[in-house]
Amino acid sequence: MRRLLVVVLGGLVVLAPLPSPAQSADPELAHGVRQVREGDFEGAVTTLESVVRRLSSAPERSRDLVPAYVNLGVAYVALDQRELARSRFGEALAHDRNLKLSAAEYSPKVLAVFEEARQRARQAAQSRKGSKAPYIIAGAAAAAGGVVLATRGGSEASAAFSGARFGNLVAFCTDDSVNVPVPVLILVEVQAGSSSLSIDSAAAQLIIVTSPAAPGEVGFSSGQATDVNPKVVAAKTHATLQVTTVLICNNGPGDPGRFNEWSGRVTFTTSAGVFTVETADRLRVNIP
Repeated sequence: MRRLLVVVLGGLVVLAPLPSPAQSADPELAHGVRQVREGDFEGAVTTLESVVRRLSSAPERSRDLVPAYVNLGVAYVALDQRELARSRFGEALAHDRNLKLSAAEYSPKVLAVFEEARQRARQAAQSRKGSKAPYIIAGAAAAAGGVVLATRGGSEASAAFSGARFGNLVAFCTDDSVNVPVPVLILVEVQAGSSSLSIDSAAAQLIIVTSPAAPGEVGFSSGQATDVNPKVVAAKTHATLQVTTVLICNNGPGDPGRFNEWSGRVTFTTSAGVFTVETADRLRVNIP
């Protein structure tokens, strides 16, 4: 019988299974799973986001992405980042449609968020099945009014993130495209505190907020590999962070033209804590 360890954090009980031998074959993945099991959720986010970026470019390692995304989902639930947790669980389901989480291994809160991700995936699939209209999958991440949603660790005095907005307000998923990457840029202002700020990772997420021709898409979210530059901001200085990711474009030839609009959300894991910001504007994707 698989051995379990109970982690208690602020009343949230997470039952995390020890990594299987297949998972342990990847040292970084095994380390991230161990961090989740031991309650180091912020550390796990840094480790496992690095794992999924690396494995996403290695198709032969796609099976390892499932435990990586599942444990990322658990970590984000523990950090009260529900949307990011749904996104990561959704990625796990995209790689394994039959994936199930056991009530003996995971807390009710984790299971509830996982089921929300499963329902979103089903709704998106039904929407695409019921229409021949093209679709676009986010691979997330003018307004200085970008919203800071949450911080964990550190304080406003140590670092401040603001002004999240899209660097490109319009993107195109051209006709007869199959799995074509479309670049997306999100800009974020950051002010370092009395110490230099190191940005360990960024996780971008896009969510459909408007889709007139396919309203069933609204609420669908996804995330892919994300990069950020610069990665170090000197003490008491300001910088504009460039967060880059892609959209994966699929648009069958001759399908009716349409568009959808996306909101953006970025979570930064830094030396001053974990910060989440949301764009004040929207990215319009034209699908001619």
